[in-house]
Amino acid sequence: MTYLSNEGYPIESETTKKLWNKHLPPVVEKATEKQVGGDHYKDCPIQPTEYIIANKLGWCEGNAVKYITRHRRKGGKESILKAIHYLEMLLENEYS
Repeated sequence: MTYLSNEGYPIESETTKKLWNKHLPPVVEKATEKQVGGDHYKDCPIQPTEYIIANKLGWCEGNAVKYITRHRRKGGKESILKAIHYLEMLLENEYS
């Protein structure tokens, strides 16, 4: 969780954080800094959602990226099959 001073600067020291906690609530986490329902993306250097948004990917491409990214941490073979399914839908809708 990121804590900010009144001037908007990050608070680094643990002692300062504890003092600020007594007087000010912590800054709310950004949506991209948290994960609801698991931790299968937390160690990714680039979050799938950030990659998908930055590259303006559509629904099928985005879901394929998501399932490919997580298959070793969650879902295994089923995640790969889901990614393939989204890519098949992409082929069907874009190239048929």
